[in-house]
Amino acid sequence: MQKRGKTAKGTQRWLCIGCTKSRSLGHETQKQDRLLDRFVAWLLGKQSQTELAVAEDITDRTWRTQTDWCWEIIPKPVLTGAVYSIILLDGIKVGSLVDLIARNTEAVILWHWDGWESSNTWEVLLKQLPAPIVVVCDGQKGILLAIARCWPRTRIQRCIFHVWQNIRVKLTLNPQTEAGQELLRLSKELLKGIPTKEQALDWVHRLELWREHYESFIRERTTIVDPQPRQRRWWYTHGRLRSAYYQLHKLVQDNQLFTYLDDELLEQTGQSIPRTTNYVEGGINSQIRALLKYHRGMNQTHQQRLADWYLYGRTKDQKPPRNFR
Repeated sequence: MQKRGKTAKGTQRWLCIGCTKSRSLGHETQKQDRLLDRFVAWLLGKQSQTELAVAEDITDRTWRTQTDWCWEIIPKPVLTGAVYSIILLDGIKVGSLVDLIARNTEAVILWHWDGWESSNTWEVLLKQLPAPIVVVCDGQKGILLAIARCWPRTRIQRCIFHVWQNIRVKLTLNPQTEAGQELLRLSKELLKGIPTKEQALDWVHRLELWREHYESFIRERTTIVDPQPRQRRWWYTHGRLRSAYYQLHKLVQDNQLFTYLDDELLEQTGQSIPRTTNYVEGGINSQIRALLKYHRGMNQTHQQRLADWYLYGRTKDQKPPRNFR
């Protein structure tokens, strides 16, 4: 609403641009609007309730009583139907729920709360958005399955940092075998960054040379015979090393490792394609965790509302909190 003259009593009249209806806001309504603004500012700040109460010259209990109704206001993003060329997907655990987040390289687009991270819960989020050209994600199975169902033509760029984390867990930072040490060096090259298509092809070639050289090594088996009942069991002796290689091999086969170097996609998107989900993980999730730490002790509903207001503040063309009353 915007200002549009005054009433006969001298009260400010407001006009809604959308429905062309006008109304005058009483003193109490304006007071609540200002209180809601202060509440959201406190929620997204570092002040404790005690520090705020001292600044406002009231008690903690008075502040909680005055703002109790503010927790019921839920900010929601406005979906314009715009088609985004690049979308980054990631989730964050908040209390007992998971917040699934979609954003582009500029702002948050949409988020969805659910009890767990699965293909069905991701589908609820993806079905509300037009299919992008490229999706950047961490490779969680639910995300990949939901993308295949909802956006089958969308290309995927796997988060290089998450790939490195998975390889590091399997190989450790100090592999005891020569094969493990060489594969770890190849993985570190991914983390440092491969800037050109030629270097990417060379990296893939060296990965296959590694397989040819150590193929018999990673196929070694350990076999035992159980006395009761008499059965033979076996497993791969270097199973974690084998798993690390095949993870990298499958990413190369699925064209999900060097999507950010695809010239055709770069031309279609008109911008560089991120190699990681840091726009979400570092730019959003870490900030929400920090705010939850500043305001530790909140119940589940209050934690959700904090995340909602923070995410809404990272959307494009957001409106003042009072617009949701």
